[in-house]
Amino acid sequence: MLFYRAVATMIRILQGALVLLLALFVVAVVTYRLLQPPAPLALPPPGAALKSVVLIVPGEGRTGPVDLTVTGGIISHITPSEAPHVSAYVLPGLVDAHMHGPMLPFPREEELYAFLNLYHGVTGARMAAGDAGMRDAISQGRYPGPKMLTCGPFIDGEPPLWRSSLVVVDADSARQVVDHVRQAGFDCLKVYNELTADASQALYLHAAVAGLPVIGHVPWRQDATQAWIDDQQHLLGLAPRATGTAGGAWEGGAGRPSEHVRAMLRLGSVDARRIRALADSMTETGVALTPTLITLQRKFKLQDYEALRASAAALLMPAYYRDHLWHPRRGLVSARVFSAQDHDQFRRVYPDAQAALRGLYAQGVSLRTGTDAPAEFIVPGAGLVEELTLLIDAGFTPEQVLQMSSVESARALFGDSAGQLLIGSPADFVVYAADPTAKIGHLDTRLAVVRDGRLYSRAALEQQLQAYERWFNSPLYAALSSALVRAMLALVAWLS
Repeated sequence: MLFYRAVATMIRILQGALVLLLALFVVAVVTYRLLQPPAPLALPPPGAALKSVVLIVPGEGRTGPVDLTVTGGIISHITPSEAPHVSAYVLPGLVDAHMHGPMLPFPREEELYAFLNLYHGVTGARMAAGDAGMRDAISQGRYPGPKMLTCGPFIDGEPPLWRSSLVVVDADSARQVVDHVRQAGFDCLKVYNELTADASQALYLHAAVAGLPVIGHVPWRQDATQAWIDDQQHLLGLAPRATGTAGGAWEGGAGRPSEHVRAMLRLGSVDARRIRALADSMTETGVALTPTLITLQRKFKLQDYEALRASAAALLMPAYYRDHLWHPRRGLVSARVFSAQDHDQFRRVYPDAQAALRGLYAQGVSLRTGTDAPAEFIVPGAGLVEELTLLIDAGFTPEQVLQMSSVESARALFGDSAGQLLIGSPADFVVYAADPTAKIGHLDTRLAVVRDGRLYSRAALEQQLQAYERWFNSPLYAALSSALVRAMLALVAWLS
């Protein structure tokens, strides 16, 4: 009798275990399906035909109405249109000359970044620092996105701000770093804050031999008029270097802004003489400036966190960005160490930065358009549209800022055939219902984006956007990702 009872008990235990395993399996399957991302936007076959459109190359002229045909990845035919009315306006795609990849290695976020750029009419971009994953995935057709360059790791002096940086202190290490970047297949070099003048010069000369452009921050120990950089990033080099500044991350102890942040607060000291010196140096050597005006504006706009959090652009991103990563006190933003007085200082120097850009442009300095996305509520794609708007607020015309982005930035990154609308030109352009050179707000009248000869209709782009939004904002994904991000931020706070 005891034997049979034991067997019966064992059977019940096994039945219970099977039921539990089945329940766990069902939960796992349901969770997997709920967390399963949407498929990438399908790449349509190359080729397109547009009727009765006006072709506009900002700063260079317009043609039309014409009928335009795309074959493969190039514009193959342009013929006068017989239609009596203009159906649309075609401009070369926008270019973000300074962006970054996702802040965290969560699945499918590189794909989202690439899509958001394409959605907003960005057909070319430069990853200012980061790996080549997104560039290669796009070029291999795994998902659509802008044509992309990437500069690889930060290149810094001693002590580097980021542990993953490549360190250059002399000519020998400069040669080794350039060889490493070239052999790794990167397209440019991104220099950073701690480089000495001698190290910068050696790096630049080796890079020139390797055919690699040098972009980046003007290092703290150098002045922008003498920096060895082809394309200076941000507004860090506009103000003269502070006397006695030795450089170094987080000078003055924990909880204070770093020197490269404080450098922007000296923009109020930039006068006409300084503008002339910068312009003379930059035009003589062919140095360009990618100001990313939006990054300076965010330094004081973060005072109104709730408005940024509720903006239409921020809602395009997963919730943990706006709720955690971009939070002004606990997020990964420079503003977490700012006082109200610091914010007000940035607000006060902002008009000085606007005036400096106008002065440099008037004296012939080439300006590129970039964003530093995904920093501080700067959304891929949407941030570039906002950057163009901020440049207009600074005193430029819609045609001028579109020329900076669609023409000059495009050709600087991808060669003279880019930013053109000619037979034989690469088919990387955007179709608008209204002319953006008349009003920058018309950038939102996109009817289609053509990238590498493939036409993505506005309807297809909107449908894909909704699929991403449903996934990233689903309760389960939002809860799990937010929990992971909160834990990560707590660990960062504890370690610091």
